Amino acid sequence: GDHPAGAGMAALSSVEVWEAGVARNVREDGRERTEFRRLTITEGVVDHAMGSAQVDLGDTKVLAVLTLELGPPRKERPRSAIVNVSVDCMLSSPVDGNNYKQFDAKGRDIARRVEQLYDGCRGAKLGCLDLENDLCVSEGSLVWHLNLDCVVISDDGSLLDCVAMACRCCLRDATIPGHEVLEQQDVGPSGPEVRVEEDPNLHRTLSCGRVPTYVSVGVLEQGQWVFDLSAAEELRCRSVMHFGVDPSGSIRSACTSNANTCVSHSSGTMADVVEAACLAGRALLEQIDASNAPEGERRVVHLGK
Repeated sequence: GDHPAGAGMAALSSVEVWEAGVARNVREDGRERTEFRRLTITEGVVDHAMGSAQVDLGDTKVLAVLTLELGPPRKERPRSAIVNVSVDCMLSSPVDGNNYKQFDAKGRDIARRVEQLYDGCRGAKLGCLDLENDLCVSEGSLVWHLNLDCVVISDDGSLLDCVAMACRCCLRDATIPGHEVLEQQDVGPSGPEVRVEEDPNLHRTLSCGRVPTYVSVGVLEQGQWVFDLSAAEELRCRSVMHFGVDPSGSIRSACTSNANTCVSHSSGTMADVVEAACLAGRALLEQIDASNAPEGERRVVHLGK
C-alpha cells in the first residue's frame, strides 16, 4: 500500500531517518520490517540446459544453469555427489580495467557460501542432495558432479539469498540421466565403464526437499532487524547475518557478511533473529515448493506484492 512516511523518508537518506522508519515498521520502499520484495521465479529459461532458473528478488536478478558430468567423489565421501558453484558478477557491475578483481572475489565468496549449503555440516558423509537422491554411480570412483553456473544480471541487495534460491530452483528444474554400469570386473583407476541414457524421457527429476536456502537478516543499532535488504539498506545495518534454512525450518549454516568483523548483539536479539529466520525460511520454501509446472510448460512462481 501507499506509505506517506516511507515516501518522505526516501528523500532523506541518513541512517538515523531510516532507523526511525524501521522503528515505526515502515521502510523507504513502503515495506514492513519482515516483508520481502516481489519474488519471481522462472524455471526452464534455457531450453537445452540440464536445468535452469531465473530468480528476480526486487531488482536483484540471477540466472542459474546446470551442467552435469561424471567424476570421482571426495575420498572422505565415497557416495556423495559434488556440487560446484560459480557466480559471475561482471554484468551487474560497472567494471573498468582495475576493479574487476573485486567483483571476481565477490562472486567466489558467494559461490563458496552456497556450496557450503550443499556440503552439509563438517564430517557429514552425505550432502543435502544425497539425502533424497542416489547420485552415486560407483561407490568410491564415480558420482555425479553438478555444476551450477550463475550470472548476476543486476544486484540491488540480498544477492546471496537470490543466488541460493536460483541454484535450488535450477536443481528443481533439473533432470538426471539414467545410467548402466557395463563392467564391474577389472575396474581401472578411472572407475567402471558406464552407459549414460540419452533419451530425456527416461531422465529423473531431483528431490530438493532437504535443500536449504539463505535468509539474510540485517540488524540495526537498536536491536531491530529487517529481511530482504536492498543494496542501500545493507550499507546502513550494523551487521547482516545469513542463515541457511531448510524446508523444515532448521538452520544448516550461519555466517555474517564480513568474516573479519565481530559484532556483538544481545542474546535476546540474537534469539529473536534466529527464530525469525527459521520461520521465514520455512514459509518461503513452502511457498516456492507448493506448485508444479503444467505438463510441458515452464514453472513460474510469483510471491509478494
